[in-house]
Amino acid sequence: MWPRLILSLGILIVGLTLVAWWLLSGFGCEMNTSGCSVVRLDLGRDALRIFLPPIGLGIVLIVLGFWRMR
Repeated sequence: MWPRLILSLGILIVGLTLVAWWLLSGFGCEMNTSGCSVVRLDLGRDALRIFLPPIGLGIVLIVLGFWRMR
């Protein structure tokens, strides 16, 4: 039971972080006066500093969940 919970939590954290990153990048695109035709993830230093730690935590939880299932 616990490994599946850890795995699910890791997947949820990674998924929600990627969705939030995409939504905030879209918001930044809309704030641009010339507009954007395609929303791309912001890969600037500030964005990476904010979004990479939760993604890393989620990946660690996913690996831990798979490791515990074995």
